[in-house]
Amino acid sequence: MALNLTHQIGSLAGASISTTDTNSSSVESVSASPKWRSPAASLTCKIQRPDAIDGLSPPLSPCRSPLGSTRADLSVACQAFATEMESPVLEHQVRGAQTKGTGVPVYVMLPLDSVTMNNSVNRKKAMNASLQALKSAGVEGVMMDVWWGLVEREAPGAYNWGGYAELFEMAKKHGLKVQAVMSFHKCGGNVGDSVTIPLPKWVVEEVDKDPDLAYTDQWGRRNCEYLSLGADTLPVLKGRTPVQCYADFMRAFRDNFKHLLGDTIVVILQAFYSY
Repeated sequence: MALNLTHQIGSLAGASISTTDTNSSSVESVSASPKWRSPAASLTCKIQRPDAIDGLSPPLSPCRSPLGSTRADLSVACQAFATEMESPVLEHQVRGAQTKGTGVPVYVMLPLDSVTMNNSVNRKKAMNASLQALKSAGVEGVMMDVWWGLVEREAPGAYNWGGYAELFEMAKKHGLKVQAVMSFHKCGGNVGDSVTIPLPKWVVEEVDKDPDLAYTDQWGRRNCEYLSLGADTLPVLKGRTPVQCYADFMRAFRDNFKHLLGDTIVVILQAFYSY
């Protein structure tokens, strides 16, 4: 008795097979037991640490393949996949933890007239609220001009740091750092300027006596915002040279605020021009 393709399919499915003998009219029924039936596919693969056991994966017992050979449980493959995929994630998380909190510190420039001509903090309540808001926003500190024309305005060597001392203390109270710009030029007179802070009075008097102390172009036009570099080494300012005046000013700043240097005042710059 030969089994055709229909018989083979029925045999694999475990169904009864009806056969008809071609030489007789009798019908025979053959009961074939199933050879292999594919189990229902129900597998959940969850990425986890290699040393953990996934409770949703099949048990670790082997299962038979249609060819009769033994293959490893699929949960092992899941664990191998988790081992390969999880390491970069953990590495990324570690790197993220190392770089957390780093970045570029931000400093905000204060208004040019933060200190008034009377050497006091301008709009003190508003300034205090602004500094508090900057700190809450994560700002590292502030930058401010320290005007030569305010501090040494009245007479050579007569320094009045009152307004700046108060402003530095306000910044310290709010935990803000300060970048101080030693500004040896005039403020105002340029496009968009709403503040005017001239050079010290005694410097302006000397420039009025000798206009060549100011920058002069080939057509004779003068710019009195700052002293010419050509006068740097000439004792034209009440017996001192401009460079000596700048050095004395910065030395006085250092001596007066030495208790804040490196803690609150972290940067000191020099500005001899209008920007």
